[in-house]
Amino acid sequence: MHPEPREVHEAGGTPPLTLPRELWTKMSREHQAACQAAEELIGTFSASNTVLLREIFTRSTLGAERALAGLRVLQGMDLVNVEATEDGPLVKLVAVPEEHVRIVGPDRQVRWLLVSRPLETPEVDPSTMN
Repeated sequence: MHPEPREVHEAGGTPPLTLPRELWTKMSREHQAACQAAEELIGTFSASNTVLLREIFTRSTLGAERALAGLRVLQGMDLVNVEATEDGPLVKLVAVPEEHVRIVGPDRQVRWLLVSRPLETPEVDPSTMN
């Protein structure tokens, strides 16, 4: 059995996915649980960072519903790509979270910017750089 998300945080644990405590405490329990599942799923990827969806289910201890919730979080953060193949959905881990940067806009609203580290060096045309 997994501990409740807020209990992990209140016990002094670090929120998953480099989420800041300020943001973590404002999330619903359901979203916190999905973020914890996403963190656990990152560990299921092999050295190639590409895994069939059915392999994710067998490698993790989350169960299908929690694993899918975690994958939705990872996909929403643009940390994974999912593509259809003859063998079933293929999930590729393309980046890992580094940090969240707090930004206060001109409207005085707080927003969070995710900084992630790509696992493969992106090809950038030198003519497009400053």
